[in-house]
Amino acid sequence: MRFGIFTVTCAIAAAWGNGAAACEPIRIGYLDQERPPYWLGAGVEVPAKPGASAELVQRFAASAGCEASLKRMPVMRIRPALAAGELDFAPMDANASNTAGIAFPLDKNHQLDIARALPLNIVVFVRSADQIPPTTAPAKYFRDRLLGITLGASYKLRMQNLGLNVDSGAVDIARNLEKLRLHRIDGFAVSVTFPGDMDAYVARNYKGAVVRLPQPIFADHVWLAASEGYYAAHPAQVEKMWTWLASTGMREYAALLKEYSDLRPQPPLP
Repeated sequence: MRFGIFTVTCAIAAAWGNGAAACEPIRIGYLDQERPPYWLGAGVEVPAKPGASAELVQRFAASAGCEASLKRMPVMRIRPALAAGELDFAPMDANASNTAGIAFPLDKNHQLDIARALPLNIVVFVRSADQIPPTTAPAKYFRDRLLGITLGASYKLRMQNLGLNVDSGAVDIARNLEKLRLHRIDGFAVSVTFPGDMDAYVARNYKGAVVRLPQPIFADHVWLAASEGYYAAHPAQVEKMWTWLASTGMREYAALLKEYSDLRPQPPLP
C-alpha cells in the first residue's frame, strides 16, 4: 500500500516537473514609455501596477498555463526583436503582417483574423481654446495644420497617405501634449483601444485645456502577434491563446481599462 502511494506521488511530481519544463515564461514585448491606461511607468522596469494592457498580456500567457516575462524596449526595436525570435509575442498592427518571422492569427480564408484582434482607434487631442467644432472630421481638418504623433508610430505613413501634415513626433505622450499646449503642433494623434480610454488621464493633467475630438482619424486593429519560431514550436497553444483573447480576454480587458482609467496617481511619500 505504501509502495502504491509512493509510486503515485512520484508520478504526480514528475508530471508537475514536466509541465513546468514544457511551459517556459513567455516573452512579451511592449514599449518602454508610459501610455496610460495601457502601459504604466517608463524604462525597462515593470511596475507593480503595470497598466491595463500589461495585465492583459499577463493573463494572455496564463490562459495557456504559462507566466509572462514582460520585456520593455524602444518602440522601434519591438518588431525586429519579434521577427528575430528575441520575443515570443508583441502587439502588432497589419503593417507587420508581411514581415518575415512574425505570425498572425488567420481566419478560414487565410486572412488576418479580425475576430481575434483588439480594436485600434487613432484619435486626436486638441486645445479647447481653439474651439474646434465637435463635428469636425480630423482627416480633413489636419491637411493644412500640423499634427503630432509619438515617435516611431506605425500609423504615420497611413496618415501621410491621407494627406495629413504629420510632425516628426516626440518620444512619449507627455511631451506631445506639452507641444500641443505650447502651440508647437495643432493636434496630437495617438492610438487607443476605445476612443475614450485616455480621456480621464488628459482631464486630470490638463484640467480642460486639452480635449479629444469625438471622431477618430481612422479605426483599425492590433494583434498579439507571435514569432514564427514560437508559433512553429507551440501551434496549438498559440491558437488557443489567440482564441482566449477574442472571448474571455476582451471581457477582462474592458474591466481592466475601467480600473486603470479610474486609477489616480499615488502622491509621493514624504
